[in-house]
Amino acid sequence: MGININNEIYAAQIGAVYQQTPMVLIVNVVNAALVALILGSYAKHPGWWIFFGLVLTMTGMRAIVWRVHLHRKKPNRPTAIWAQLATLGSGLSGLLWGVGTASLVSDNLVEETFLAFVIGGICAGAVFSLSYHLPTFIAYVVPAVLPLSGHFFLDGRLVYSGMGGMLVVFVAAMTFAAYNFSHAFVNGARLNVDLTKRTKELVETNAQLAAEMEQRKAAEDRLRQAQKMEALGQLTGGIAHDFNNLLTAVIGNLEMAQTSTVIDPRMAGLLHAALSAAERGATLIRDLLTFAHRQSLHPREVDVSVVVDDAEKILKQTMGPDISLFIEADPGLQPAWVDPNQLQLAILNLVLNARDAMPSGGRVQVSSENRQAAPGTAPPELPPGEYVVVSVSDTGMGNE
Repeated sequence: MGININNEIYAAQIGAVYQQTPMVLIVNVVNAALVALILGSYAKHPGWWIFFGLVLTMTGMRAIVWRVHLHRKKPNRPTAIWAQLATLGSGLSGLLWGVGTASLVSDNLVEETFLAFVIGGICAGAVFSLSYHLPTFIAYVVPAVLPLSGHFFLDGRLVYSGMGGMLVVFVAAMTFAAYNFSHAFVNGARLNVDLTKRTKELVETNAQLAAEMEQRKAAEDRLRQAQKMEALGQLTGGIAHDFNNLLTAVIGNLEMAQTSTVIDPRMAGLLHAALSAAERGATLIRDLLTFAHRQSLHPREVDVSVVVDDAEKILKQTMGPDISLFIEADPGLQPAWVDPNQLQLAILNLVLNARDAMPSGGRVQVSSENRQAAPGTAPPELPPGEYVVVSVSDTGMGNE
């Protein structure tokens, strides 16, 4: 994380230097024009106009680099390259000022004093425009001041030595100020980058926490639903178990009554009907026990049409006169591996739901057919192969 922060701070320093570049270039040209105009007219030396032309050329080159950086024509170029270009341009500009003024200045105190003030002024201005990146500032002011200061010291006269010393002290003070300014800028940038990163991390953490809370809420909801179903299963299982015991006694007594040697034929029919009803009740009880997880499933090879026919016998007694029930099955229906009780319960539930959805009457059809499940046409959880499909359809909706 520290490396990333340092890179971003370094980029911010270089960006700030390039942001001030237009002002630096304009001031550089204006100062060079004033010097050339004043000293060229005062000293009648054409070299000052050559100096101005060189400053214009150097300024144009730096302006090209600034525009490339501004428009990001090479966005993949590392920040260090832009720093080197900024430092190089600043150093060449400062060297042009230092060498040019030292070589063109005449032995005239007024002219030399004027140049000393100009050089000092551009160094002071550099504190506000270039000190974001200290190497760029130093690359400008040191070569801009040292040649003229050396010229003053080499003169040997006290007043010139004093002027040279003043320039050196002034530049040292400006460098110290630039160092403090750059240090404060780096600290502020580091604080800003660190705050931005921490804010981003906090937002990501909050988003993750919110997602975990949603997942926990969903898990709690599923747990509560499972607990409800378990409680309902226990209640259903207890009732079904007790009722199964009662039906066992009823079926046993009916079977004993059927074996009686003295029985009226009409009574025998009634006993058979009662026994059939009791057996259907026992089947429903087994279904309830299965729902309550008290009875395991027993899948086996089953003729689905037989299961549908058994269900039809029960349904005809409950459908009502306004509902027409139709049963349809393929002639060559294959046997299916299924628990017959569960299949019958599913058919009963679907048909009764269809009946309830058509209070004004309608048509219900139960169809059984062979179907091939091929990749791409079957549900993803269903392996390819041969299947028996039982479908329930009505005038309002269809189910399989």
